[in-house]
Amino acid sequence: MMTPQQRRAVRVVVALLVAGLALGLAFAALTLLFRGDVLAYQESRHPHADRAELVRTLWTRPIPILVVAGLYVWVARQLLAGARRAYRRVRIVSVLGFVAVGWLLVSAEYPAWLRVVQGVQLAVLAALIAAVNRPVVRAAFPPVPDPRPRNRRAALLLAVLAPVAAEVTLGTVPLRLAWAWLVFAPVYSAGALFVREVVRRTGGGYPHLLLMGVAYGLLEEGLALQSLTSPHLYHAADWAPQLFGVNTAYAELNLVYHAVFSIVVPVALTELCFARHGTAPYLRRGGVIAAGVVTLLGAALLRVAVPPSEDPGYTMPLPAVVGVAAAIAVLTLLALRVRVRPARPATPPRPAVLGALTAVTTLVFLGAIWPFAGARQPLFTHGAWALLPMAGAAAVAAAMFVALRRWSAAGGWTSHHTVAACTGALAGHTVFGLLGHADTLPDRAYLTVVTALTVIAGVVAAKRRCA
Repeated sequence: MMTPQQRRAVRVVVALLVAGLALGLAFAALTLLFRGDVLAYQESRHPHADRAELVRTLWTRPIPILVVAGLYVWVARQLLAGARRAYRRVRIVSVLGFVAVGWLLVSAEYPAWLRVVQGVQLAVLAALIAAVNRPVVRAAFPPVPDPRPRNRRAALLLAVLAPVAAEVTLGTVPLRLAWAWLVFAPVYSAGALFVREVVRRTGGGYPHLLLMGVAYGLLEEGLALQSLTSPHLYHAADWAPQLFGVNTAYAELNLVYHAVFSIVVPVALTELCFARHGTAPYLRRGGVIAAGVVTLLGAALLRVAVPPSEDPGYTMPLPAVVGVAAAIAVLTLLALRVRVRPARPATPPRPAVLGALTAVTTLVFLGAIWPFAGARQPLFTHGAWALLPMAGAAAVAAAMFVALRRWSAAGGWTSHHTVAACTGALAGHTVFGLLGHADTLPDRAYLTVVTALTVIAGVVAAKRRCA
């Protein structure tokens, strides 16, 4: 319950909210009533602007103000009722409103007499920021402990590991272009977090993570980079015969790669390092939604940053877009709804042997499909013969998947095995990057060091069991 002093302070906040709302509505009404003067002023500032666009902006701008008005009324009622969520929203809205009105005032997009109204709005919003952050008001809305599990450190580690495992340690981006990692980081980090959260919340295991990893790969490679169908990007169309316009070899390599190294390996390592948290969610509902939104924004960033420069003029055909989107939806539905039968247990090999097996499997799978030494097709094959190493790579990957399922279902599987499997896969894919991507001495030295550090870190982690 609020004390009388706190209630008076909250009423001041509500009064400032109402005053800010009234000024916003007044500004919108004056803009429409004197639209002729406003349009003439804007045309004088932008003589080459489209008048129709200016008129459209003039009529549509009051709509957000009306929406915010309804939000203000609801927030004010919740604030008087003592809702902490409403208090947080007021703090956020007051700052955003101050920045927005301040930008409009500085940009001078309206006549001077209307800027006077904006100046009063700015003063009221400044008073609102001061009032809502007073100690007496903060004390009226004490934080309420949330019993739901959350682990921000684990989420942060996963957000860092995903782009590191998928891009930084592979060598696809040379050191001289290391800044490009920042372009890829949002979709990798947020994508891995989103996939992990939705799969674990529905009780899914590693097979479900793999399915969602393929869906993630379709989003990044198919819709963002357009590389699955592009006839020129990365010369992927030359690797093997296309099927329904899809670059088959490139699709096989990258969809499996993303499922393993963008999703499963970072998730496995993170969950191992935070074993006490288990498979419980790292994020709450708002965090999961935010991760999904950032994933889509990261994909959009890739779309505008990479294809226009690497494959200018190409746009993915609409049927292909629809097909990829449908495949993402189907895979997501399967990952979240279909339960997988437990595998028949089999005695796992020693961790050192397991690490060597995953390293060799990774190197064989990637090497069988990748065109080395400037070749246009895998293992220097030609035409339909390129399907043979593709089939071999698929068989190797499937065999390792079945073996890992059976081994991990056995009672002898330990955290040492998980560390060894991930370490071997990471070392194998970095060696592949050293052989297939590095073309300068600094890049070769860098990937050599990464390989050595990966193995050393895996050995140390296996001994200390990632507390």
